[in-house]
Amino acid sequence: MQIKDVKCYISRGEPEIRKESVMDRGNMELVPPGITGIFTHTHGFGNPPVDGAEFIGETEEPTYNLMIRLITDGDLDAYAVYGKGFNVKELEWQAKAFLARYAHMLIGIDAFDREFIWQRFWMAQRFMYTGRQLLDTIDRMLWDLAGRHARMPIYKLLGACRERVPAYCNVGGRTIDDLVANAVKRVNEEGFIGCKDHSYRGVKGNTEMAFKLREALGDDIFLFHDPVESYTYEEAVKIGRVMEKCNYTWIEEPLQDYDIMGLKKLCATLDLPVLTLEWIGAIGGQPYNTAPYLALQAADIVRQRGIGITGEIKQAHLAESFGVQVHGGTPNVILAVGNDPVFEAFMGLRPRPPEEELDCRGTLVVENGYMEIAWSDRPVVEPDWDDVASKAEMVI
Repeated sequence: MQIKDVKCYISRGEPEIRKESVMDRGNMELVPPGITGIFTHTHGFGNPPVDGAEFIGETEEPTYNLMIRLITDGDLDAYAVYGKGFNVKELEWQAKAFLARYAHMLIGIDAFDREFIWQRFWMAQRFMYTGRQLLDTIDRMLWDLAGRHARMPIYKLLGACRERVPAYCNVGGRTIDDLVANAVKRVNEEGFIGCKDHSYRGVKGNTEMAFKLREALGDDIFLFHDPVESYTYEEAVKIGRVMEKCNYTWIEEPLQDYDIMGLKKLCATLDLPVLTLEWIGAIGGQPYNTAPYLALQAADIVRQRGIGITGEIKQAHLAESFGVQVHGGTPNVILAVGNDPVFEAFMGLRPRPPEEELDCRGTLVVENGYMEIAWSDRPVVEPDWDDVASKAEMVI
């Protein structure tokens, strides 16, 4: 199925009221008690609202979506939303940049040659300074095309390992008591098997939180702590010992990712598993940055940040060869590998839709403490491209 052409469609989206507020991003403050010099985000330790500006538009403004379509010589095409914004002209030039810079590296290639395309655009990150979005989007488009062609979801196409995995939620609150109450409510009412905090209260505050969470939730609920790089090595050892007593499942991003020797020492010191490599992966280094951390034993669990479906599979298999778990992958990849043990349901519950709404692409389901992908062998309803073109603001 050869890619014969690339087209871009700019279409009108739902109108929105623009808003910019200091509270959307909060502030950066020293981690309590403030003696380490490490800054963290105020949303994670209950500071009062930040004084600052807020701007809210007077009326709704039109929004626009930029869709990329890879046209093949087969019955199906690959497509995905590539950009969004309030300005058609900006999206027009984003589309023209895609067509001028990258389309020629796709035209004439078999759409099923995903590894060839992945390798080509992996190196484009370095030579063309693309960042990870370009490769991530293209790879997912091509996997989606393959799934629609085969009439099965991607995890089946990859070779499914299981049909569902346990799911946990994220919890928070302005005070520790608020956080604990939120955890109890979500676990009891929504059925999650565990919960993860993003609490940046320092060793003292997070020690109090850990004991209160375990007491409130009981012994059978999984607890995960994500302080987002807000400890020194010595502090991470102290809080790690506390969380071992409270039977936590892991500690995530305790130190900054670049501190590979600190992470190596921490993994050797604690019995509590240390999960890391989220930020290095987020800026484009995965799956390959995983290798030296595993070789040096500087990660007990690897954050899944492989680029695209192809990159996630590479990273999961690399970790598996070291006997190490990964965490945080795309639902299809989680179900296709054996070493991604739980699903982070940051989106909350997703009830199973009626059978008549299911198709071969599959629908994410989060309920009864588990994540799965519900699907049928029905083909996806494909876009009517003539209709899309007729309604578009611009076709390029």
